[in-house]
Amino acid sequence: MPRRWTLNLALAAALAASATAADACSSPTLEGRRTLEPGPNPFGPGEPLWAPQPHRDHPGALAITPDGRKLYVALEGTEDEPGSEISVVDTASARVTTRIRVGASPSAIAMHPGGSYAVVTHRYSRFASVVDVRADRVVSEVPIPYYTTGVIFTPDGRRAYLANRWKDSVLRWDVAIDTSLRVVSTSYSGAPDDARVGIPVGDNPRDLAVSPDGDTLYVASLTGLSLSVIDLRRDVEVRRVGLGSPPGGVVALGRWVFVTHTGRGSQHPPDEGFDTDGDGKPGDGTANVMFQDLQNEIAVFDATGTLVKNFTSDTICCADFRDVDPAHPERGAALPAPDTWPASRLAFLPPRDTWIVAGALPERMAASGDTLRVVYSGSNEVQSFRIAPDGALSALDRAGKLHQTGMNPQQIVLSPDGARAYVTERLGEHVTVLDLRAGPGAERRIPVGDLSGGPFPATDAELGEGINFVTAKLTVDGDQTCAHCHREGGNIAKAIAMPLQADPVWGNRMVMAYRGAFDTRPWFMEAAMSETNFFPVINEFARKENFCCEQIDPLVWSKYPSPERCASEPGLAGCAHVLDCANNPPLECKGRAYGSQHLKRNAHFLAASKELFGRDHTFGDALFATVSADDGADRREAIPLDFNGVTRALGVFLLQRPRLLPNPNAAIDGASARRGERVYRAPAVGCNTCHPLPLTTVTREFNPSGVPLRFPAVVSPRRKSTGEEVDRVTPGFLQTFPEAQQDQGGVRFGVPQLRGIWDRAQGFFHDGRAPSLREALATPGHPGLRPGERGFNETDGMPDTHGATSTLSAEELDDLVAFLLTL
Repeated sequence: MPRRWTLNLALAAALAASATAADACSSPTLEGRRTLEPGPNPFGPGEPLWAPQPHRDHPGALAITPDGRKLYVALEGTEDEPGSEISVVDTASARVTTRIRVGASPSAIAMHPGGSYAVVTHRYSRFASVVDVRADRVVSEVPIPYYTTGVIFTPDGRRAYLANRWKDSVLRWDVAIDTSLRVVSTSYSGAPDDARVGIPVGDNPRDLAVSPDGDTLYVASLTGLSLSVIDLRRDVEVRRVGLGSPPGGVVALGRWVFVTHTGRGSQHPPDEGFDTDGDGKPGDGTANVMFQDLQNEIAVFDATGTLVKNFTSDTICCADFRDVDPAHPERGAALPAPDTWPASRLAFLPPRDTWIVAGALPERMAASGDTLRVVYSGSNEVQSFRIAPDGALSALDRAGKLHQTGMNPQQIVLSPDGARAYVTERLGEHVTVLDLRAGPGAERRIPVGDLSGGPFPATDAELGEGINFVTAKLTVDGDQTCAHCHREGGNIAKAIAMPLQADPVWGNRMVMAYRGAFDTRPWFMEAAMSETNFFPVINEFARKENFCCEQIDPLVWSKYPSPERCASEPGLAGCAHVLDCANNPPLECKGRAYGSQHLKRNAHFLAASKELFGRDHTFGDALFATVSADDGADRREAIPLDFNGVTRALGVFLLQRPRLLPNPNAAIDGASARRGERVYRAPAVGCNTCHPLPLTTVTREFNPSGVPLRFPAVVSPRRKSTGEEVDRVTPGFLQTFPEAQQDQGGVRFGVPQLRGIWDRAQGFFHDGRAPSLREALATPGHPGLRPGERGFNETDGMPDTHGATSTLSAEELDDLVAFLLTL
């Protein structure tokens, strides 16, 4: 059991009594308070694509006072430039009245039910800030672990529960209110190296909801793809529900629990393949795969965590090249011919009346009465739903008529009278105010962050940041984003089919984190990508087949003569469509929603960029063409945000900041980790040869031991029952990425970086086969393995192909793991 201790915060009453708004930036400090410092940025003025970037506050969490007069908005900042303030907004005047200094990178705010105090938790500071909202100042600080990313009070205000991303657990406070808010006891001892604290839950817990009776806590774990159900009468997790995708938010209202997430997939019957989601059943790849298969869903659970209903977006039907429509199953290019389907196959498709989720990347929600409001961070929208007595949702706002917000909305709160909703814009630096009685179209905005560098986006790197987080506007069906898989710049514990794999059903790959991108090029599994080549990523959001006038889709254009023949014989039947598709498209294009866009792809991107950013060209600070003027001088010209421009802007964004989270394990002076570093550096073990410190990977510029940039798989290849290896890529991949290598032995992989592995999804190697770091390191039967664990360090029965670990003792293996968790 975790140790418990008592905090006497009697001083808080005196501090609160003397506080004034004038000294809002001063606060009592906790003895021994600690804050993590981000590392340096190696991408600087000497780099060709570098340009100065404006400071941004990145508003995130928010809370509202019970009387609705004030909003408190956390200014989280970036991973590399964390914020340390919260803005206080007077809702009547719609302006910021003061800022309150708190810890580093404030990530969550909860208002006590009594209405006099708010608690702020942080990513980088090892304490929570207690704010007296009457005086708008911090009155006390309470020790908690780094990376406490969520906090919620029980309805009676006597307890608070806090989600911790570092420890993958939930902490408990017992709270008393007399002259101030006092934390009477806590499940955290204050020792930073406590291995286990609180109630264990899924990886990277973030969002919390308490049942109306205060007896149950629901915890959504972003990387763990799960929902934990915790009995608060015993403080025990009684159920962990696998969602199959990252949850965006959780709300408990009445009998129901609502969870937003991005879907398990198209829900077609699984084909033959590997069990990649851990459910014990083979065949998690589906016929409808790749990025166009991403969904946006709202799941409805009962109080026990049993799924009752699920509502989805329309990506499954009629909007893109691979979609299938139950009414017209022949309209899905990636699916088997419909006459080969068993009669029961269509039963796997979601019922039509559940296709009501109208935005991209559903995140947080707010609920009151019989209405649910959902924030879509990938499409800058908020949608409202009516909740039926049986938990069913019906959309009040339909696609095209949703509430519009500023860039990349995150969190939402409702005014006490239910007339308004307030939504933070992470990239927009504002709070959007929604008039819920007037409906969509009556929104207004309150600036709360740093706009001194101009409205977002103000640079080419910020254009790429907008593309990364609000990709939906650029996609063919309007509801997919890069952040669907790369949540918060990290990865998810799910192997999925990737573009240009030779066998997408069997050859699933893990999503990779893209932090620390500048100094680890070339990127990703095959060490084949860089900032200049994002073709398969953006291509999967808007394939040429989706644009009828590109004349690519074989389901349409195999029936018509070629453009060359039409040019020489214009009287041929069908040539009117071939030569003038935009004005006279074929009937097949008119009959399918994805073919109704008669623009070519570049025109689509230019129009979408204009709508999203108010411009269809870059700013020209990093992405430009050099043009010679008449006077002989060279000048820069911005490049168009067509397909190529969008991909290049995304690449500049990935280079511009490391986005590596400061490691709390590295702040601990641990003897085990020090011993583990010696094991890591030992030539006989070999870790530092292929993963050389400090980058922990090899690049074209950094390769101290001169090892190959790409290797054959270091563990046994995945094989079908026929013996065929399934990790191979297509000839198209090799054409797109000339540096990629594949021979008779299969594809060659790059060396993944190990920095940030402490926070990474639990699924290692390219296919996620090792469910823990220890299992990825250990040879089969290693004495350091724990019950139920399996060592994967072997290739076709030969051990030590992923470092020579078979001779390590159990203690040495533990030490090596401890060191890796400090990187």
